[in-house]
Amino acid sequence: MQPGEMNVDPIEGEFFTTEALRSITDALVRESIQNSLDAADGGGPVTVRFSHHPHPIAGVDADELRRCYIDGLAPHLCSRHAGLPEAPPLIEPLSAMVIEDYGTRGLQGDVLQYDDLDEDAPKNDFFYFWRNIGRTQKELTDLGRWGLGKTVFQAASRINTFFGLTVRRDDGRACLMGQSVLKIHKLDGARYAPYGYFGLFRGHLALPVEDPSYHARFSRHFSLDRIGKPGLSVLIPYPDKEIHLRGCAAAVIRHYFFPILAGQLVVELSFDGKRVRLDAASLDDYLKKSQWAEKQGLPGLMGLARWAIHQPLERCIQLKEPLVGKRPKLTEELFDAEQLDAIRGEFAVGRRLAFRVPVAVIKHDGAQTFHTGFSVFLERDEKLDRPEDHFIRQGITIPEVSSLKHKGVRAIVSIAESGLSAFLGDAENPAHTQWERNSKKFKSRYKLGPATLDYVKTSPRELVRILTQPQKGRDENLLKHIFAVPLEPTGNAETPGRQPSEKENALPGSGEFIELEPGSYLQLSAVKGGFRLSRRTRATQVPRLITQWIAYEVRSGNPFKKYTPLDFDVSREPIQIRSEGARLKLCKENAIQIEVVRSDFRLTVTGFDTRRDLRVRTYP
Repeated sequence: MQPGEMNVDPIEGEFFTTEALRSITDALVRESIQNSLDAADGGGPVTVRFSHHPHPIAGVDADELRRCYIDGLAPHLCSRHAGLPEAPPLIEPLSAMVIEDYGTRGLQGDVLQYDDLDEDAPKNDFFYFWRNIGRTQKELTDLGRWGLGKTVFQAASRINTFFGLTVRRDDGRACLMGQSVLKIHKLDGARYAPYGYFGLFRGHLALPVEDPSYHARFSRHFSLDRIGKPGLSVLIPYPDKEIHLRGCAAAVIRHYFFPILAGQLVVELSFDGKRVRLDAASLDDYLKKSQWAEKQGLPGLMGLARWAIHQPLERCIQLKEPLVGKRPKLTEELFDAEQLDAIRGEFAVGRRLAFRVPVAVIKHDGAQTFHTGFSVFLERDEKLDRPEDHFIRQGITIPEVSSLKHKGVRAIVSIAESGLSAFLGDAENPAHTQWERNSKKFKSRYKLGPATLDYVKTSPRELVRILTQPQKGRDENLLKHIFAVPLEPTGNAETPGRQPSEKENALPGSGEFIELEPGSYLQLSAVKGGFRLSRRTRATQVPRLITQWIAYEVRSGNPFKKYTPLDFDVSREPIQIRSEGARLKLCKENAIQIEVVRSDFRLTVTGFDTRRDLRVRTYP
């Protein structure tokens, strides 16, 4: 360094220590896949492969590896002010983490470029990857926008170092370079800047190694699969010991489940001989084997995501665009008045809903207005003990954005259109985990920027608020958990009154709530202290085996999951079971199974608490 140079130690790694990025594994997976998706060549899905080599490849001498690649770096790593609190001893075998992508264009551009002050300079991925920090030439629709994502590669190394071997799609050139990021330090009395390079030097300019024999040796030493294949291979020597298979798989699913299920991304993981492939076909199988996935409710989220991906635009509920030039607000006026009651009814009975929500994005000078929009997918899930919403901008989740307040509701907000994606990208923090309405860069670019951003962020909450508005007229079930006055049956007959509708399956005044699938060929009826199952009058056939699950109704949640033998056991008193034209096959806790012998069968179950409502689920 020269005497007058500014003393600045790198701090870019701090941008990725957020609550949403739980570890260096989270940050590494998220940022490396983001870079690969931004470099997609458009010819099919992008494949990203993570390989961990805890020891040198068989047949490769450990000392040879150190001599070839880090020998000149070693004195700097040992310097007092290098800033490596847990640097590995250099006698330790050189372990490595390798991240390779396919279906991408590689680091294209002039390798001699060292500045970008010429406004007509062509796009240069190589220059911005190797010679810039916090500066980018990515397009407005790209996922990465700050030029900081690549810093996770050195942050994931215990010696703050990484190598990159790229094969470029446009000209087929293969280029190998490396970078090490330390703090300002002294060595033999000389002061050194934080950024050091591995490569061939023309004066102070580091240039890539382009010798094919050198590439072949490098690839053999670290088991790379890059020669002749366009894309980028990043090698991280001495990777952080936190990085492991399960953590990488969890991070991939958490941040990129949407493009995986859409067939746009495939991720392969190889750690210590164990291999995992995550793609649209295998993701569900992997989740079934993972106990942590069930605890986090991922199967439910995957189900909604698969459904959302296959919803064509014409099947979405189309909202109207808010008045352009005014603060946008999601209200009932944006719905078709004739459809709103029907939509509320569908949401109330648990049907999934897909919405197309238009919005206008206006540049600050008013010269450009983009009429764009986004999609919102909603579902009720009784297994959820909290609200759950997921915001996805062109495939990547924005994990710190949330607005839902309604327990038991799951939402996915998908932003895929370029105009809105560019708008939201300008509001993102460097780690791409949050949309910040008050950032100076964002507010200066758009008219009504913060209000439009709030419109997108609060859309799930506002939609649920509108859909859960109380219906007009009298609600006979409003206070059913507080007041219950059962009617006395006449003799041993069924409770008089109307039969349960297929929509609600309720018998008013009976003290019991009965659930049956719509369109069934079976009939459930309330009797004193219980229920009766028989063939529906118009049904032409009944199944041979019928299973029933019974539970007392609860204020919230799934009553069948909250059942306890302390409530009742159908095999014990006071529960009594009488069957006519049917044989009892199973009778245990809250489950009964019968084999139907005659079409005019009857099953009567009594002895339940008449002060509590029953829920009965019948299969098939």
